[in-house]
Amino acid sequence: MTEGTHQGPGVYGGLEAHRGARHACSAPDCGPQGVRISPNPDDEAGVLIHFPDVDYADTQVWSVDVGLSTDALRELRDAIDKHLDTQKMENNQ
Repeated sequence: MTEGTHQGPGVYGGLEAHRGARHACSAPDCGPQGVRISPNPDDEAGVLIHFPDVDYADTQVWSVDVGLSTDALRELRDAIDKHLDTQKMENNQ
């Protein structure tokens, strides 16, 4: 992909390059996504965190470094708070 593009759903399935930033794309399944937290299907006690816009990523066997904008960091904080509140409510029932 070149600068100013992102991967999005293709017309005939799969992924294709879309122009511009994902959050501003009008294609189906693009547009504003936000940080999402979902259960990890491989680890009952864990979660997966989806970051729609990552500025930098470096993965090693022992760690992951992720570069985020301040806005994405705020979205992450809000998503974590929402997830923890949901878990708290489920545990109290």
